[in-house]
Amino acid sequence: MLLTQAIASEESLESTMPSDDLLALTGMNPDLALALSSRGVRTREQRAEQSVDDLADIDGLDETAAGTLIMKAREHWFTAEK
Repeated sequence: MLLTQAIASEESLESTMPSDDLLALTGMNPDLALALSSRGVRTREQRAEQSVDDLADIDGLDETAAGTLIMKAREHWFTAEK
């Protein structure tokens, strides 16, 4: 029973961890990535779909920083693949 709980807990933790593409965004830090992840924003694509107002109440994230991170997350939408 304890083993089953440990496996379930680990799987739950893995599903709530931020993805590498989110962590790799310029201006992202681990604390902010975890705060975003706790709100269901775990990938760069999910971050790109957010607005500044969606994340206005995250400590340490002002409107300017939020906007910059959104644009960094959306950057791949506008660059041509080579």
